Amino acid sequence: MGFKKMLIGEPVPDKDDPRYKEKHEKTVEAGMSFAKALKLDKAAACVQRFATNHTKIFLALVFGFVLFSVSLNLWRMSNAVTYKHETSSAIERQEKELHLKRHHQAENEMREKYRKMYEKNNKNDNPKTIDEYEAFGQD
Repeated sequence: MGFKKMLIGEPVPDKDDPRYKEKHEKTVEAGMSFAKALKLDKAAACVQRFATNHTKIFLALVFGFVLFSVSLNLWRMSNAVTYKHETSSAIERQEKELHLKRHHQAENEMREKYRKMYEKNNKNDNPKTIDEYEAFGQD
């Protein structure tokens, strides 16, 4: 591939060009079969029918969705711009972690106790190990 071809690219083929006509037909056929398989063609027909019968409602829905999306993006951007990040030193962050550890120490001890009890009660009583199973399958 030449450097010029890589930068500029190939010309877009015309759908009536005999060199690309067969490829274009295959692509269109694949798209149609995909749309039929997912019933997108019927969904598009329903939307088109609704848009034709209820023009003002359809336009209100579409523009309402667009305005909602734009306003949501603006709101998120304004939150990101006005966010005040609290600067803290490494010592402050470490003290905060230690405080949380001490605060939740009783909960962690209880979780560990119940985990050990669960493992003890649900211990696999089958004496065979993985190696024995692998050796059994090789005979």
